[in-house]
Amino acid sequence: MATSSVSSTPISFGGLATGLPANMVDQLMTVETRRMTALQTKKSNLTTQQTALNDLGSKLSALDTTVTNLQSISSWSPHTATSGDTTYLDVTASSTAVAGSHSVEITRLASSQTMMSAAGVTSSTDTLSAAPTLSFTLMNTDGTTTNYTNTDFAIASGDSLSTIASKISSYNYGTNSTGVSASTLYDGTNYRLVLTPRDQGAGSRNSDGTTNTTRLTNLVMNMAWTGGQTWDTTVTSGNTVAIGTATAMTSSSATVSAVTNFDFTFNGTSYTNATVGVAAGDTLSGIATRINSMNVTGLKASIVNDGYQNRLVIDGTTAITGLNVDVNFSNVDGSGTASTLKSTAATSWGAFQSSVGQDAQMKIDGLTNIYSSSNSVTSVLPGITLSLKQVTAANTPVSVTVANDNTTLKTTLNSFTSAFNDVIKYIAENSGKGGTLEASALARSVVSQLRSQLNTPTSSGDLSGNRLSPFSMLAEIGLRTDQKTGQVSFDSTKLDTALNTNFTNLASLFTNTQTSVGTSNSAGLSYRLDTLLKSITNTTGSLGGSKQSITDQLKSLDDTITREQAREDKVRAQLNKKFANLEQLVSSMNSQGNALTSALSKL
Repeated sequence: MATSSVSSTPISFGGLATGLPANMVDQLMTVETRRMTALQTKKSNLTTQQTALNDLGSKLSALDTTVTNLQSISSWSPHTATSGDTTYLDVTASSTAVAGSHSVEITRLASSQTMMSAAGVTSSTDTLSAAPTLSFTLMNTDGTTTNYTNTDFAIASGDSLSTIASKISSYNYGTNSTGVSASTLYDGTNYRLVLTPRDQGAGSRNSDGTTNTTRLTNLVMNMAWTGGQTWDTTVTSGNTVAIGTATAMTSSSATVSAVTNFDFTFNGTSYTNATVGVAAGDTLSGIATRINSMNVTGLKASIVNDGYQNRLVIDGTTAITGLNVDVNFSNVDGSGTASTLKSTAATSWGAFQSSVGQDAQMKIDGLTNIYSSSNSVTSVLPGITLSLKQVTAANTPVSVTVANDNTTLKTTLNSFTSAFNDVIKYIAENSGKGGTLEASALARSVVSQLRSQLNTPTSSGDLSGNRLSPFSMLAEIGLRTDQKTGQVSFDSTKLDTALNTNFTNLASLFTNTQTSVGTSNSAGLSYRLDTLLKSITNTTGSLGGSKQSITDQLKSLDDTITREQAREDKVRAQLNKKFANLEQLVSSMNSQGNALTSALSKL
């Protein structure tokens, strides 16, 4: 009987009992994940389109910002302004200026009125011993007046002079008033309160240019201080007296022609002109010097010049009484007109005008007596601001030159074309074969609509419906559209001709409003493009709709991907379980086979 033999070599299954590849489940899942791959590819494509539309939206918004800024006529009518000598004046020109040359002579600068307390406190830390009385009348910007009292400023006992000044300066005077600035002044002995209306110039002006009414009037101060000083402008006698004249002492060189009386009593002692010594030929300043030269303790004299007139002021630590002054002057106003310095009442002068507010006075292009309440003159030459700095020498005018600024205007045009071309270039680069916007009807529509607006003539701003003259489209001023790229480029020669011959008309091409051209006519390019761009980019526009559509698709796709992932996870789990069961079964069968082989080998 033949004997059969069985090989003793073990059966190999590639390391696993079944001999199947270790990545068998992964290989099987490859087929299952094809749908997921397609979904992920679709999502990636949609995300790329979404990014492209967002980028396009950003560029359209940038163009819209540019054209919105260019709706202002000031963007299209720049001018350069040059002063022949900036020592005397600076000049700027706005869009409403007209090119040309002017000559300006400055005979007087505008000045601010100031009111100053005649009395003062000797210590900066001195405070009010009681609530004061303080009031004044201020002229508003429209010419009306408003009365202010201490109640408005809430000045109270315990306030220092600097606190009072701060409260007056920081007070809200309302939109109809520029208000009052207050400060303290140290004269070497006393700290005084100074009030200055923030508006320069006179409240109203006489025909000869002198101040008729002032901006700050009716100043009353009744203040008692812990140091013992008392300021009171309402009493009839006091420590400080001002001796004026019926005719203002406009000339500081006016001299005494005759002296009748110069008498007063101070601190119980009577003084006459025999003591003071006022004599023919003395000026007001000379009289003050004579009084100070007497070296009477607590008595001093000075001259107050408010920028227009001069007064003799006598200060005393105690009241000045018995005043009897009668002095004749000649050459008061420089023309030989005589006046008299005369007073018999020692009127307290608790506050005085230390500087009169006067209007600036100019001669422009040969026209004399031109006035301005401010040194910033805006109402004389249209669109031109003259900043006066210093009085010019007689018959030595300063030249002012205003010119059309072609360079700045070209920069403005370039800002528009750059933003426009950025949109066109982006769409062109992304709409070609394989581009992210290749199949986008929106991109083609945007280009078409933008080009249409460039080729639409702007209507005249007279409601006639006629085309704007002499040019109504960009091509007519040298901004041409390239037929291949669709971008706008400059024809420098044609643009320069347009600017040199019709500089002031260029603005209308962009800035004519819908109201100015009429409802059914074509507004300026800035307004038309702004309307178009907003209709494209807003949430209900074509771009907004496309972006929303992609957002909706991505959301739906994410839901589908989530469900597909759950299905794949379930299939993988089932395959893993089946593979594990198969492995276990084969392993058991292998064990049985090995046992049988071993038993047979022993026979």
